[in-house]
Parts: sequence; C-alpha cells; structure tokens
Amino acid sequence: MSEALQYQVARARWKLEIPGHIALFLSQHTQCAWNAKESVGQLYSRDLTTDTIVIDEATLLKPAWSRRARVQFVPSTAMAERKRMFSKGLHCIGLWHSHPEPVPSPSQEDLELAADYAIAAKKQLSGIIFTIIGTAPFPSGLAIWVHDGASLHEVNPLKPTDRYFEQRHCVSDI
Repeated sequence: MSEALQYQVARARWKLEIPGHIALFLSQHTQCAWNAKESVGQLYSRDLTTDTIVIDEATLLKPAWSRRARVQFVPSTAMAERKRMFSKGLHCIGLWHSHPEPVPSPSQEDLELAADYAIAAKKQLSGIIFTIIGTAPFPSGLAIWVHDGASLHEVNPLKPTDRYFEQRHCVSDI
C-alpha cells in the first residue's frame, strides 16, 4: 500500500495527500467487529505552504471512554500531544475517528467538535481536516471534510483507489 490517496476540496486551491503508510494506519482502526469501539486521533503536516498538504503523521489518542458509536478524548492530552508534535516541526491540521458504518457521515456531536476545533485554530489555519473512518474499503470508507468554523466542506478523492484497500487491516478491539 505505497500509493498515496489524493483529495480535492471544492473551490480550494490546495489538495490533500494521505501517503500509503498513513492510510494503512487509519485503516487499521476500522471497526471490523460488531462490538468494536470507536478510535480517535489527530492529523499532522510539516508544511502548510504548498499546493498539496501532506498528512505526515496520524496519531491515536487514548480515549477517556469509548463505545461502539461514541468516543471521548481528554482535550488536555490532545493539546499536550500537539505541543510535542509542534516541537518536532509538525502542525496539527485535524482529527480522525472511526464509525461503525460503511460510508461514514458526521453526527451532530461530530459537527460541533469539528466547528470547535476549527474556531480554536482560526489564527493558524483557514480550516481543519475532519476525517471519519467507516467500515467500507477506502476511499468510500474514508470520509474527509474541511471545517472552516462556519460550515463543513466535503473533500473528494481525485482518482478511484478502491483496489488498494480491498482488504481491510483491522486491529482487534481490546
């Protein structure tokens, strides 16, 4: 899985690239079992000045609690991670989490979280990447949006890449 996934935001001048190893990491957090709990993490990039923003790192946050259809993380833990990553030259550009549905869509709680993050990041970013991992193979099982603090904008794959993710790579739920 070395091929990168590329996405375009409608009416934006920049593209989003998810390298193969990051896509693999995300796919490993697919909720494959009926009783698998949601996972959550953050997305990072080194360079925000190019026409293609590359997700250089994706992390897994330890949840405060997690269920099949909800997850909660500790904001201070996420902030501490962002500070550590920033010291390594990485900028937090968004969040990801899993959903127990094939083609994921955001809940009202998801929309509120994305808006809160986008508003908090307004001085540094024009929007945050908000990603939900569904149970279908990527790209249909990988839903991506950009939230600008006011609304959520869908991000679409630039080319079909289903063949690279025909087999899911699930991590067993512990």
